[in-house]
Amino acid sequence: MYWKKIKIKRKNTFLYCWKYSVLKAQNLTGTLPPELVNLPYLEEIELTLNYLSGTIPQQWGSFTRLLNISLLGNRLTGSIPIELGNISTLKSLVLEFNMLSGSLPKELGKLINIERLFLTSNNFTGEVPETFAGLMTMNDLRIGDNNFSGKIPDFIQNWTNLEKLVIQASGLNGPIPRHIAFLENLSDLRISDLRGPEANFPRLQNMTKMKTLILRSCNITGQLPEYLWKMNKLTTLDLSFNKLTGEIPSSYNLLTQVDYMYLTGNLLSGPVPYWMLNRGSSM
Repeated sequence: MYWKKIKIKRKNTFLYCWKYSVLKAQNLTGTLPPELVNLPYLEEIELTLNYLSGTIPQQWGSFTRLLNISLLGNRLTGSIPIELGNISTLKSLVLEFNMLSGSLPKELGKLINIERLFLTSNNFTGEVPETFAGLMTMNDLRIGDNNFSGKIPDFIQNWTNLEKLVIQASGLNGPIPRHIAFLENLSDLRISDLRGPEANFPRLQNMTKMKTLILRSCNITGQLPEYLWKMNKLTTLDLSFNKLTGEIPSSYNLLTQVDYMYLTGNLLSGPVPYWMLNRGSSM
């Protein structure tokens, strides 16, 4: 818990400017104070893991220097204020594990500097706004465990800086867009529980940085792709509860870094490779 105070001299007057509001895991109760906007030099609001309730103040949209808002693990309700889209300096917006609801405001598409957008485990509904196509700086998006509708948007191809994408049990429909192949910087891709039509395995052969690949219950058909063995940094592979057929490729023996591999609940045939039997319970 700390507040950082900086002294600035201007016209012979000393101004005291708060830059950081960090009160993490302090058992705080009550509501979020709109009055924080009276601290014009504030750059970070860190209030994770408390017992704060109520709504996010729309007045916070007046911040002009704010870089980070983190409200993870509270009891917040209501929708995301459209005014937050006015904080053009914002790089990180973390609202995971609350009770927020409603549609995502299209105004969040104006966050031209956003790098992290964490919305997991709330009650959001509706489609992902088309305006999100312009969030070119984003490198970590997490929207799982919600009640979204519509398809995974094709415009995810615009997010070429993405390193982590989490869409587990989001409510969105499949299939996985073929344009996901453009996200070559991904090292962590997690998609699960997609409704909608069946589809072939997505083309991920250029994602050589992949460490965690989870495509669980995504209505994927066809055979296991041979190219996965080229993901030599892969540590977790979960392709369970799809409709994959055929044998397990012998080339998967070259996935020497994999700690966990899940192929449960498919239509695979043929013998279990000897090397998998030797890997024990992690397979």
